Amino acid sequence: MQVAPLWHTVAVLAVFMLSTYVTTRRAAATAAGVVSHTPRLLRYLSSIGLEWLLLGLVLAGVYRRREFLRTAFRNRARGVLESLGMGVAVYVLGLFAIASVGLVLYLTPFFHRRNEAVILAIAPHTPLEFVVWFAVSLSAGICEELIFRGYLLQQLTALSGRPVVSIIVAAMLFGSVHLYEGVAAMLPLAALALVYGFVVRLYKGDLRAVIVAHTLQDFLVAMLVAARPYLERHAAHP
Repeated sequence: MQVAPLWHTVAVLAVFMLSTYVTTRRAAATAAGVVSHTPRLLRYLSSIGLEWLLLGLVLAGVYRRREFLRTAFRNRARGVLESLGMGVAVYVLGLFAIASVGLVLYLTPFFHRRNEAVILAIAPHTPLEFVVWFAVSLSAGICEELIFRGYLLQQLTALSGRPVVSIIVAAMLFGSVHLYEGVAAMLPLAALALVYGFVVRLYKGDLRAVIVAHTLQDFLVAMLVAARPYLERHAAHP
């Protein structure tokens, strides 16, 4: 059963395409050496606002919002610690998927098509930025999972009648909105989304484990990027 009208899904996808185009253009400018004068904290806050705005757009068209959200957080019998543990397990499984695709890409010309300048530009540097970045990561975990593994996955399954195909299509859509990071980042993230999609399918729509995994993924990647200069200096001067 469809969770929203078809026109609403088309509108949501159009908004994501527009957002992807804008972020990709900005990423190209950053890669070309154009320096953004917008403070990182302001960019983080605008990113949080955009995530919740997009989720609001999605929820506005959902037929049965309470049922939709209840399905996303359905297993009330599972404790908080158990849900966190499952999320960590899904995070590790996602890392394996990213590493596997990255290894394949290493053997191709696509391996170098990563927009390092953009990734470095958005990484937090100060303690306050790390705190706000966690809010960014949590917002992305909640909003993007509700949108991609909640709304889009259910809608695509209802329209196609093929859950596996729907998981693949939703994963490719998720990867495409990260095109601004480059092809070498987009494809591993699509593989990560595949893992999340099958986990959600296994747990009959419960999104809590993938929300935890998604939040960890975004936050820890930023920590590693921020720590990389220190690690490189230590490796050069042990």
